[in-house]
Amino acid sequence: MYGDLKLSFIQNSLNEYMQRNILFIERAARAKKIGVTGDGIASLAYKKATEGAGTTASLQFADYLRYVDMGVGRGHPLGGLKTVSVEIKRRNLVGNAFVKDNIRKPKKLYSKTVYGNLGSLYSQLLYGFTEETIAMLKKEIEESKNITP
Repeated sequence: MYGDLKLSFIQNSLNEYMQRNILFIERAARAKKIGVTGDGIASLAYKKATEGAGTTASLQFADYLRYVDMGVGRGHPLGGLKTVSVEIKRRNLVGNAFVKDNIRKPKKLYSKTVYGNLGSLYSQLLYGFTEETIAMLKKEIEESKNITP
């Protein structure tokens, strides 16, 4: 009976969620001084797909924003460790040691934002449809009372 209403409600909820995420990611990027040229921020978009009774949405952006979020790049290996040559005194050998200074730290741009907002989407999908359906039923009952003499 309410299949179309439910599907449209889910689609609207996903639209709002993705638009909110894009807005929050833009704010996070500006606060962390990411994207001087603005190309990365301009690449933020989302795509919705409806299959049967379900709807999916995916966030799309330039690849380098993912690497900034992970904290890699600029010649540092994954994890950001810097190799320095040291002398190992115990064995009188020369070798390499990994020292954890000059670590490139991740700037959590999208992962904190998107996963942090999932709770609001869950609650909206769980309880919002019920409230919307109740409001629609109340409206139908009131209209039927006004029509009937």
